[in-house]
Amino acid sequence: MNSRHGPLRTDLSRRTLLRGAAAGGLALAAGLLTGCATTRRSLPAAAAGVTDNNWKVIDQFYTLSNAYFQGWANGSAQAAAQLALHREQQVDNMSNDKVISVFQQARASNTRAMTSIVADPGITPQVLRANAEAGIPTSVAWNLAPWTTPFDVGGTFYQFLAGNNPVGAERLAGLLFEKMGGTGKLIHISGIPGNSASTTRDVGVDAALARYPGITLVARQPGGFDRGTTTPVIESLLTAHPDVAGIFCQNDDSALAVVNALRSRNKSVPVVGIDAIPEFLEAMQSVPEIAFATWAHHGAWMGGALMVRAYDALSGVKLSPAERMMFTGGFVLDTPAAADGYNTLMYKGDTLPYDFSLMSKALHPNDWDPQTTMKPLEFESYFSLEKPKPAGYTVDPAYAAARDGDEFARVEAEYKDHFRKDPFADIRRQCAAGGVDFA
Repeated sequence: MNSRHGPLRTDLSRRTLLRGAAAGGLALAAGLLTGCATTRRSLPAAAAGVTDNNWKVIDQFYTLSNAYFQGWANGSAQAAAQLALHREQQVDNMSNDKVISVFQQARASNTRAMTSIVADPGITPQVLRANAEAGIPTSVAWNLAPWTTPFDVGGTFYQFLAGNNPVGAERLAGLLFEKMGGTGKLIHISGIPGNSASTTRDVGVDAALARYPGITLVARQPGGFDRGTTTPVIESLLTAHPDVAGIFCQNDDSALAVVNALRSRNKSVPVVGIDAIPEFLEAMQSVPEIAFATWAHHGAWMGGALMVRAYDALSGVKLSPAERMMFTGGFVLDTPAAADGYNTLMYKGDTLPYDFSLMSKALHPNDWDPQTTMKPLEFESYFSLEKPKPAGYTVDPAYAAARDGDEFARVEAEYKDHFRKDPFADIRRQCAAGGVDFA
C-alpha cells in the first residue's frame, strides 16, 4: 500500500484487461483469466460418480470488471469441472441486446441449461420465457423483475437465488450507525436505479435509519456499483457535506472510490460496502479507521451453486415450491483480522473452500450440504418492496399451499440441518459482531 492517506494502489493494467474482455463479449469454456490473480485457479477433476454427459451450460453474467464477478466466474468454473459440465461463459457488459442474443442463440447452440444474472431485471420475463419455450432449465441470481417467478414462467425457470438484501443492508447500516455513535450525517451511495439488488438494499438502509433517529441522511445518489462512476459523485458530496460522519456504499467497488476520496482529503470517516472483494478487505487492514466493514455473501459460492442447479435440473432433481426461490447466506466482516482471514481463504488459495459436488442433490440425495445458510423466499413480501402486486395477479396454488402450510418452515429446518461444512467457522470468531450467518 502507499502512504496511509495516499490513494489506494490499483492494478490498472488488470482492470483495463478485464474491461476489454467484457466489452468483447468474453466466452471462455473454463472462464479463467491468466492476467488476474483473483481468477487464477486450478480446476479440480470431476467428482467421484460423475459422468460426462456432454451437457453444455451457458453461464451469463454482466461484468468481469470487479472481483465479485471474478469470484463468480471462479466458482462457476470449479463447479462445472467437478460436475463434468461443458461451461460457456458469456459476459454481456450490461448490454440488454447482448443478453437477449445469448438467450436466443442458446437453443441453436445445443445448450442444455443456463445460469444467469442480468444488470437490468426488466428483461428477465422476456428471456426466461424464451428459455421456457426452448425447454432450457435456467437458474437466476439477484436480479428479477418484480412479480416474475418460476411459478409464472414455468418449470424451466428452475430456481431464483439472492442474498437477503433488506436484512443484510439493515444489519450493515446498523453497525455503521453504532460506529458513528448513533448520531451524525450519513451519505448513501446507492447502486443502479431500477436494479433489484440496489432497490432492496435501499429498503434495508431505510429500515436502519428508522431505528436510529439521530442519524440524518443528507444525500443518496447512485454510484452504479462502480468506482469510476462513484468517484465524481462522492467528490461532489464530500464538498457539499464536509462534516459527514458515515458513508454507506451499495458495494465494495463504490466503497473503494469513497475510501480514496477520503484519504486524499485526510479525512477519517467510517465507510461500509458489500461484496467482500480483495481490495476493500486490504483497505480494512491498512486504513481500518476508514474502511470499516463489508457484507460477505460469497460471489464464488453463488456462481458455483447456480452451476450445481444446472446439473441437478438436468439430472431430474425436482424442487419443492418452497425451494424455487431462496435467500442465501452471508455475514458481516468488521475487523481487520476477519478481513485478512476471508481474503486469504477466498482469494489467495489455489482452490475455493467449497465442495460443489456435495451441494448436488443428484449426487448426494441424503447428505447434500449447501455449505451456507439458505431459506425460502416469500416472494409476495419481497416483490412488494419494489412494486405493488399488479391488479389481477394470481398466486400459483402450489406456492400458496406451501406458504400457508408448514412447508416453508420445514424446508428452512431441512437446509439448516444439512448445513454442516462451514468454510468460515474460524473467520466468524474473528468478527466483532459475531459473524452470524443470515439469509
